[in-house]
Amino acid sequence: MKVYVDLIFIINFLYDFLILCSVSVLLKRNASLKKIIFGCLIGASSMCVMFLELESIVLLFFKIITSIAMNVVTFGPKNLKDNIFYFYIITIILGGSQYLLTGNAYEINIIALAIISPIIIFLYIKSQREYKLKYTKHHDVIIIDGKETYKLTGYMDTGNTLVDPITKYPVILISKNLVIKSKKKFLVPYKVVNASSLLECVMVNKVIIDNKEVKVLLGQVDNEVFIDGVDVILNENLREIL
Repeated sequence: MKVYVDLIFIINFLYDFLILCSVSVLLKRNASLKKIIFGCLIGASSMCVMFLELESIVLLFFKIITSIAMNVVTFGPKNLKDNIFYFYIITIILGGSQYLLTGNAYEINIIALAIISPIIIFLYIKSQREYKLKYTKHHDVIIIDGKETYKLTGYMDTGNTLVDPITKYPVILISKNLVIKSKKKFLVPYKVVNASSLLECVMVNKVIIDNKEVKVLLGQVDNEVFIDGVDVILNENLREIL
């Protein structure tokens, strides 16, 4: 079997380039092209061990050291744990997907590198960004109403900017099914398309969002406005506080 060292070097270099670029984009490291290339050179140069007879454990240790060196050179020592974690995750996804689609066919692997690999990485980065965006909008909410304590899940909705003109408190929305006994009630005016109305709100003893006590009013609305897994629609004006 013929082994073309130069071709193997180029393929390894390009794979490492895809992986390091993906980590940089996913984690917003903004690594320069020069640093990414240096990191790829370290990874591709490690292919020299393929000509040595090494024990499996030694080879594994060498690969780990190489991957750490690649990340340090490319991104620096800061946040090394996160960089390494996503470096391996992307490597596994890329390698596993390529093997699933092409097997061990060497010529097809080259085609996969040029066409399939960027698509797989793009889809992975897109899904991760969407997950992070959705996750960062969720917050832990504790409502204390007299002797009653409710532990709920809140969602930061950019469309909710309602503020009571008298108390200047932001209004967060909860379900009408949640029994609130507080007698401190307010009527807060709000506008919808071509109409205006009043929303009945209440003030409870405490509202704690992500371990921070906030001054808000609770507006009770129908369940139809809530999405799955969400009990409270938070106010955009609270974003800076949280």
